[in-house]
Amino acid sequence: MARLQLELSESHERLLNKLMDVCDLSTKKDVVENALLLLGWAAEKSAQGLSIAAVDEKRKIYKEVQTPALEGARTSAERHRELVEHAVA
Repeated sequence: MARLQLELSESHERLLNKLMDVCDLSTKKDVVENALLLLGWAAEKSAQGLSIAAVDEKRKIYKEVQTPALEGARTSAERHRELVEHAVA
């Protein structure tokens, strides 16, 4: 088990508290654990070349989520695939 201590800016602390409220989570630990699960899933899908998006099915609108972490997962996976392809060739 890892112990984590964070120093957050005031704006990030407000966001953390807002997320606790909006998501009905009782602890900051719950927020961090949920955030890690979501980022892990999104990074895995991004590495597979998929887009992460919010979808409005009624209006046929989607908004792709783009973050440095997700872009990093995608480019890292692409580099890995290229290395494997060159090694096999």
